[in-house]
Amino acid sequence: MASRPVVITGLGVICAIGRDPEEFWLRLMAGQGGVTPVDDEAFAVFTARYAGQVPTEWITGQLPESDAALDRTAQLALVAARQAVGQAGLSAGDVEADRFGLVLGKCQATPDAAGRYQPMHRTGDVVAGRLGMRGPRILVSTACAAGGNAVGLAKDKILTGEADVVLAGGVDPLLFGTYAGFAGLQALSTGPCAPYSRSDGLNLGEGAAFLLLEPLDRALARGATPLAEVAGYGLSADAYHATAPDPTGRGGASAVRRALADAGMSTDDVSYVSGHGTGTPANDAMEAKVMRAVFGDRAPRVPTSSIKSFVGHTLGAAGAVEAVASVLALRHGMAPPTIGFDADTTTDLDFVPNVARRMPIETVVSNNYAFGGNNVALALTTPGGEREYEELPDRPAVITGLGPVSGLGTGVAELAEALAEGRQAVGRAPSLEGRTFAPRSLWRHMNHLSRMAIAASRLAWEDAGIKLPRAALDNVGLIFATAAGSVESTGGFDESVAVDPNKPAVLSFSNVVLNATGGAVCQTLGLRGPTTTICNGEASASIALDCAIEMIKAGKADVVLVVAADETTATAAGDTVVTPYDRERTGSVPGSAAVAILVESAEHCAARGGRAYARILGSGHAGTGEQGERESIRRSLAGLSVGKAGLVVGAGTGGRYDADEAAVLLELVPDGLLTTSVAQTGDCQAATGAMNLAVAALAIRDGIAPALHGLEHPYAGEVESYVRKPHLSEAVEQALVLTAAADSVRGAVLLGAMP
Repeated sequence: MASRPVVITGLGVICAIGRDPEEFWLRLMAGQGGVTPVDDEAFAVFTARYAGQVPTEWITGQLPESDAALDRTAQLALVAARQAVGQAGLSAGDVEADRFGLVLGKCQATPDAAGRYQPMHRTGDVVAGRLGMRGPRILVSTACAAGGNAVGLAKDKILTGEADVVLAGGVDPLLFGTYAGFAGLQALSTGPCAPYSRSDGLNLGEGAAFLLLEPLDRALARGATPLAEVAGYGLSADAYHATAPDPTGRGGASAVRRALADAGMSTDDVSYVSGHGTGTPANDAMEAKVMRAVFGDRAPRVPTSSIKSFVGHTLGAAGAVEAVASVLALRHGMAPPTIGFDADTTTDLDFVPNVARRMPIETVVSNNYAFGGNNVALALTTPGGEREYEELPDRPAVITGLGPVSGLGTGVAELAEALAEGRQAVGRAPSLEGRTFAPRSLWRHMNHLSRMAIAASRLAWEDAGIKLPRAALDNVGLIFATAAGSVESTGGFDESVAVDPNKPAVLSFSNVVLNATGGAVCQTLGLRGPTTTICNGEASASIALDCAIEMIKAGKADVVLVVAADETTATAAGDTVVTPYDRERTGSVPGSAAVAILVESAEHCAARGGRAYARILGSGHAGTGEQGERESIRRSLAGLSVGKAGLVVGAGTGGRYDADEAAVLLELVPDGLLTTSVAQTGDCQAATGAMNLAVAALAIRDGIAPALHGLEHPYAGEVESYVRKPHLSEAVEQALVLTAAADSVRGAVLLGAMP
């Protein structure tokens, strides 16, 4: 029996050919493209100046005055989000705020209204705040695959019962720096692009699109109209190159096969394919190989088209924009054309050249590929009637390997020794001097963030003692978590663009996308399983762990590597001390670290005779709302039985929310000693959450934990309520771990000792 059907009940889109789904669809059917010369004179420095632009009046004309001061990215997202909610007929009483989730895909770190870079997750926070969403909140950044990836993760949140309704989509504006990067790669066409025919380059574009997902039975019960069913989705990694797709099409084909397997369908069920179709030679040639590999002799009879010649490549929004087009294709029985297609092109494949085609469409596969080797495929079908279904099976997951890389040391043994001795390395950068964790031909070209993440991944793999044949690596998942990606590469690229936008640092540009480090890990370790990148600030690691558990529960992987990494360019003094939870010693210090955690199904671990650190008993996440941080902490813990936790590893950093956290934790977990890893390492953003998980697992296995030296004036409770000595006096049967992205998301994970 299949899992609970999840359907789409609302659509929203704003892009170069439409300010809403109706206008978007009319222009698709009429073959009217929106790729035009760039208006902004700053772009005159480039030879290639065509892009898909959204007229500002299309945006402002759909926003209330209260949104006028928001940045362009947030405005684009809000326009499409409100359209999707409105079409779904979702009113305030139809879903509890705590059960209303958001998964947003973005490729670029976008500026605020004043032109300053803002956290990747800020756009999602604005959308959630405006729409009153306090459920699970995820920012996924798998570059140009992010929009489609978001739809798949949203389905998971519904199937696992974390949310009743999830808004999924993507957004990206047209940014000068990104344009310079693609120009430097010589990837841009000097005119409107021609996917699958001339293939001389792509056009960039901007826009946003959202789809509202909910269970079929719930949608029917409230009288909503299901527009399409998200029958399945598939993720994969190329493990090939930072920017170029695997020319064999292996990764893309794997994503399609996984999507169809998830849907319980065969290739014969597919009516139409919405292709990625960027118009670059490498992408278009690779996609043709994907079609032939997946569909075999039937490939020439499966219509495939790309709408990027209409709207440009909208990066993080692309998968969502194309998913909206796919749903409309199902609804209307019409396949959008590939405009700009050269009639003299010799091919045996059907790319629906230039004119829309009426045809029976029951199932659409929508494909997207990205820098970093991320691939996603969505299987969307016409919605069926209400039917019986099975809940996802209970597949317990365990932590079997740890790979910490920080100023405290490299590897579990060095971390455990540092904790036991009470050493501190606040703000100290990890040292990998003289050590190589990848082939030298790759290692010498990598930035520091990728080196840290690869080292952490190899150490976790070795710590778990896991040995898999090469073929089995195709099914190992990788979830990368980061708040800001490579500061080194971003800074180097921005500086090069400022000097000469026609000569940007191309190597740095390939590492600016936040999923680049995850791609480097996959390439080095040969991992080709389901892969994604989470960018929710300091809460990223626990959200990534959540995604890993969902992969295991859904049977998509038995082994998943969760890797978190962030860095700072700041240098701390050698004797710097951070004392979280102390009202007299406030202040945090940034740090650099990478931590990898190997997660396995308990069944897989037992079958290979592995030894686990801890069981993952549960997790929870909550978006911060108007009620503030204390209430969001409570809501993140609501589904967990935390009363027996003997240790609490908090998210305290020495900052302004330490008092709120300490007060809530000592109230809800009165017998649990409170500590945090930040006192030893500094605030390493996403890596801090992973380090908290690692030290909790070590506490369960070895009875040691980070000691809060110098704590004398706690915000809440007495000093005896905190870890003061590294060697714990009692065995830890359960440990509670917290993560936090301030004013955004709170996360909690409960670990238990092995039986």
